[in-house]
Amino acid sequence: MVDVEPVKPAPKLQVLQSRTLAEIPFVAHGLTRRVAGLGAAEGNVAYGGGRDRDEAWEMRRAWCNAIELDAETLVTVHQVHGVEVAAAAREDAGRGAVPGSSPLATADAIISAESGVALMTLHADCLPILLCAPDVPAIAAVHAGWRGTVAGVTARTVEALKREYGAVPDRTIAYLGPTNRGCCYEVGSEVVEGWLDYDPEDRAVALSQRGDRWYFDVALANRSALLAHGFRPGNIETSGICTQCASDQWFSHRAQGPDTGRFGAIIALR
Repeated sequence: MVDVEPVKPAPKLQVLQSRTLAEIPFVAHGLTRRVAGLGAAEGNVAYGGGRDRDEAWEMRRAWCNAIELDAETLVTVHQVHGVEVAAAAREDAGRGAVPGSSPLATADAIISAESGVALMTLHADCLPILLCAPDVPAIAAVHAGWRGTVAGVTARTVEALKREYGAVPDRTIAYLGPTNRGCCYEVGSEVVEGWLDYDPEDRAVALSQRGDRWYFDVALANRSALLAHGFRPGNIETSGICTQCASDQWFSHRAQGPDTGRFGAIIALR
């Protein structure tokens, strides 16, 4: 009798979702993860940095299937840690979705008020923000690293939703996903000075000091920005996950180095 090694079952895909956004029936959303044994790159969905594009496309298809979306409707942007906001229409579906396709724009936030497009930003420590103005309806996906945060990318996105679609901030829902939190994110004077220039009245919100070292909490900084631009505290949900602490489940530039993969933050109107 020949011993046969049992086949290991494929890891079950489980996206992270916002409790608040999940209550809106016409919104589909989810954040992909880092999963040991999932493909050749642990579930990575990014094409850049010499990563296997065909593998990443298969991961995009698998994760979108878990969210019940068509991966060919994904819309991405070329992220540069800036403040530009790109608007996606239905005819933009697929911009940056498959390997070799061109992204919608050079930007760090995407907004839309049309169904048939799934907005996706990519992350490995930088904060994913998903927004929904259910009474419009309109949605947004934001990539907010420290540079974008202190430059005001969140405020620019809120303003774009209001200008383009008439979204009202105090009726808009925000989900702040996993990011490098203040427990781990040690920063230098450039970040400290950038935040103090942006929000000198409330420095303690996002900055903490332990000995002679400074730590920055990107999620708290962006929550402060949302509140300053009219969001209700009860309409802002924060995951509480630190990507560096939980780097076994999330891609983290700080924990794993620059060649690590990226997880995606995806939102669409059904």
